[in-house]
Amino acid sequence: MSNLISAVTGTVKNWWVFLIMGVLLLVSAYWLFSTPVESFIGLASLFSALIFVSGLFSVFFALTNKDDIDNFGLYLAGGVFDVIIGFILLKYPGLTIVLFSMFIGFWLLFRGFNMISVSFKIKSTGDEGWGWILFFGILIVIFAMMSIINPIIGASYLVYTLAFTLLLFGFANIALSLRLRKVKSAVKDVKDKLS
Repeated sequence: MSNLISAVTGTVKNWWVFLIMGVLLLVSAYWLFSTPVESFIGLASLFSALIFVSGLFSVFFALTNKDDIDNFGLYLAGGVFDVIIGFILLKYPGLTIVLFSMFIGFWLLFRGFNMISVSFKIKSTGDEGWGWILFFGILIVIFAMMSIINPIIGASYLVYTLAFTLLLFGFANIALSLRLRKVKSAVKDVKDKLS
């Protein structure tokens, strides 16, 4: 029994990480709402630059380790591909807008499904707060789908959709952190009673 309690305590001991992530997501959402045009242009440009720089580093890694790694050609080809794609996206920002909208949409879709999965895990523990996490997860999936289905239109409202989704994701993380804190307190009480 004490091993089980230790495992559960270890799982929820860092509940505050979700709280900090939630607050940071809320701050990011506020920034996006405050500066929509600058935010989107900045995000799309950063996305393009990251792909380009990532490609350069991959090429460098492949060339400096060609005698030490398997699949040298694969690493090199991947790096060259990233450099080419990054260059194209930097040269044609309109293409970046479409791809960036889809990229963010798929990322949010994954995170939304992850939040839904977490809500059902919390439900299985008998905690009553799982419904809010499920609700936020479903909303995240809906807004992610809006960006994926129509990336051109998604680009025009992506900043607001992203800001609102980050707001939801922030609240979901805060709700999750409070649930985990409650579970940690309950486990600590049981542990104290057993000691």
